Amino acid sequence: MYTLRSMHADDADAVLRLNAVATPAVFTLDAAELSRLMAISGLHIAVAATGSGLVGYALAFSRDQAYDGEEFLALRRSVEVPFLYVDQIVVDPGLRAAGLGRKLYAAMEARARELGAPTLCCEVNTSPPNPASLAFHTRLGFTRLDDRVTADGRVVALLRKDLPARG
Repeated sequence: MYTLRSMHADDADAVLRLNAVATPAVFTLDAAELSRLMAISGLHIAVAATGSGLVGYALAFSRDQAYDGEEFLALRRSVEVPFLYVDQIVVDPGLRAAGLGRKLYAAMEARARELGAPTLCCEVNTSPPNPASLAFHTRLGFTRLDDRVTADGRVVALLRKDLPARG
């Protein structure tokens, strides 16, 4: 059984372990950077498995938070409505077919709605290539806004998903 909950400071070691396995699909974190990101936002989510600890996580920031990631700043310049930016979603490689990525994105959508943000934004590496992630995001309804070369030499697709209005 899996539980989604807010990320806590004591999750740091497990998050760093999962992050290391997911590199280069996501940006590599160290303890200092993760601590900094956790201080900026309380929107991060952890996925815990009964009996085996943390098996996934999502790092997220609202449009108005003081995050300085270059992809986030590019999205903030081009997306004028409130949004929730999903910086990283990582799931243990042995559980990638368990639907946890979809559950994390459903939780991100719920958080966006709570914040009054009608849009989710994220980026996916295209160099180094990550075609599975790009296809996954397309299936979830994300559309490509732009491509961007980052300071560290990656090429990313900036993505946006407008959430349907609740009625």
